[in-house]
Amino acid sequence: MRRMLLMGVLLALVAASGQAAAQSFSARRMAMGGVVLAGGGPGSDASNVAYRAVSAAAGSGSGITLPFGLIPLIADPPELDPDQPDFNIYELANLLYNPPWNLQLVAPPAPSSDITIVVAKDRLAVDLGEVRDVFPRGHSRIGVVNGSPAIGFGIHRFFVAVAPLVHYENDLSLNDPLQRVIDGEEFRTLTQYAMLDHARGQAAAGVQLGWAGALAKRGDPRERGGSGLYAGARVKVLRGLAYADADNVVSFTTRDTLFAADPVDVHYTGHFRDTGPEGGRIGRGLDLGAVWLVGGLELGVGVNDVATRLDWRVRESIATSDSATGDYVQQVLARDQALTSSVPVTVTANAAARLGRFLVAADAVRGVNATLVHGGAEVWLGRVALRAGANLDANRMAQASGGAGVRFGRFGLDAAVATHSRNLSRERGVELGAGLAFYH
Repeated sequence: MRRMLLMGVLLALVAASGQAAAQSFSARRMAMGGVVLAGGGPGSDASNVAYRAVSAAAGSGSGITLPFGLIPLIADPPELDPDQPDFNIYELANLLYNPPWNLQLVAPPAPSSDITIVVAKDRLAVDLGEVRDVFPRGHSRIGVVNGSPAIGFGIHRFFVAVAPLVHYENDLSLNDPLQRVIDGEEFRTLTQYAMLDHARGQAAAGVQLGWAGALAKRGDPRERGGSGLYAGARVKVLRGLAYADADNVVSFTTRDTLFAADPVDVHYTGHFRDTGPEGGRIGRGLDLGAVWLVGGLELGVGVNDVATRLDWRVRESIATSDSATGDYVQQVLARDQALTSSVPVTVTANAAARLGRFLVAADAVRGVNATLVHGGAEVWLGRVALRAGANLDANRMAQASGGAGVRFGRFGLDAAVATHSRNLSRERGVELGAGLAFYH
């Protein structure tokens, strides 16, 4: 129960961060394909610390989408009791892949449950139909590293801030024989079929100490004839709050005949390491960044979590299935075991240019288990902004987006519509995001 509670808290933090599924909390970014917005100023330094030294571009701002997606969830919550007829594990799993912050306009239908089983003399084959798309081909990987929001203040080029750090990743795979069965091949005798899963999650709170400034500057860097080169570094001192990892294997081996008198034993083995705040120790990390402005062109490179490490004292245990009773037995192997975990490096490269009234921006983000590419454009027509964009998501699918905004002095309203594939079957859906904008 303690482990389940810990993992539940970690998953809730991941969902709340909105990044595990590449979901955006900015309707403006969402309309522009999820691109890292150019312009500098508050908020831009999350992916590139050097942006702390770059003055905000005229008309730039920040914003947050409103959680309209929670309204239908609250009105019709999913059934959580597996003993009830309305319980749907597919629906619950999709909530993890696609946290319900934005409003889903077109939700992909659940895979058809039509399954065909062919049984003959010492022969067994299963056709899963559309359910086959739920299972990964090769490895199915998801993950996130989120280190915002940061709250702090700066004095000249130096700054101090406090911020959380949440990291989660999961790698699910099938061995070759099981993958072939999923693809429609018949079961074979004396063959092991196995599903393997590795999951890791950790959360920490930290203090950031940093510096960001101009290395070289000529004229107005945002105008033609001007230029500016900026750099920044951010040291993070962390205190671990929760850690858990798990290696799970579920398998069974067929006998010399598929329909033997004795049933096939399904074996489960899980190796766990976990702790709460009592096991957290001190961690450390480093973020680096650089931005170059020249003649209206903006280029940036940010490298976050360089050699980020956290020290823990964890409980190590193993769980196995009892073939005789069908129960699961858990045994603690060690307590207060020393462990040092790492946080994956995230690299963000972005570019932007103003072409008359148009702002054109693009980026590539190398994060946990995936490289995401985004691009978008924006044009202001008086008080109204029109936006469009596209991106290549973690499923290697091309997605499109568009939207508009209206400004009233320092405040505004934004709306965006975007396609996505954040669901178990990796089918395309459509969502609506709307929120408030705050201009500098």
